[in-house]
Amino acid sequence: MERLLKYCLSLCLASFLFMSCDNIIKETFHKMTVEEKKQLSKDYVRLANLTERGSSKAMRILEKAVRLDPQNDQAWRELSLPYLHAGLYSEWSENMRMAIEINPENWQGWRAYDRLFYVRDYAGALFDLDATDTLTKNQVDYLQNTSVDYLRGLCYLGLKDYNKSIEYFNIYIEDDKKKVGDKFVDETAFLYLGIVYLKEDKYQEAIQNLQRGILYEEGNADFHFHLARAYCFLGDLDEARKQLTIAKKKFEDRNAMRGFRYEAIEQIYLSDILELEADLNIGT
Repeated sequence: MERLLKYCLSLCLASFLFMSCDNIIKETFHKMTVEEKKQLSKDYVRLANLTERGSSKAMRILEKAVRLDPQNDQAWRELSLPYLHAGLYSEWSENMRMAIEINPENWQGWRAYDRLFYVRDYAGALFDLDATDTLTKNQVDYLQNTSVDYLRGLCYLGLKDYNKSIEYFNIYIEDDKKKVGDKFVDETAFLYLGIVYLKEDKYQEAIQNLQRGILYEEGNADFHFHLARAYCFLGDLDEARKQLTIAKKKFEDRNAMRGFRYEAIEQIYLSDILELEADLNIGT
């Protein structure tokens, strides 16, 4: 009953917004006060969110919103997203820049997240992450529920500064352990530490961190794939084959790290598993 009521209310809101906006469109904007324009701009953003994101209708509505109120940072941010998801990074960047100029505390960190995961602009993401510290002092910021220190670890991994990457992943892990306890630490921090240590040819450290991650979760295919690699480098081919068999099964069960609308950093594919499997089958 409650769900039905919410659905009916959302339909009523959509109908009201469409009718009110249609009525306003027939009038000339220059007759409106500044406050009326600001309110209509907000209404347009709400209306756009009720339509399909990235559709021509949604984009036209958002463009009207920023024309009515160029200081509507939410409208600029919403306008940037379809460009980001379409890979049109120049247009995304320009709209996002406008949102940040108006409200840096709201959007500087979001740009860091987008730069890291969508654009792979690791240096640019680090710049924005550091800027968030000057905006929100004496606290650890969380973007999309993800610690800025964890994100810094990913940035330094992308920049191949492995010592810094290890440093920030460990800062994140220790901070979260104090706040929420061992079992609630994001296990992918241990996965990435394992990957970094593999890149540094420190195979025992890689195994320790990958196994730590599996303790907190059953572990996805990625953990076992990288464990197989580590054991392969150490010459323990039997254990490598065992871990790779687990990795392949989990991958086939769709239990592998994936991003939302983007490729996860260090994402593995079936071809990676098959390539290592072929190497192990000939004993290399």
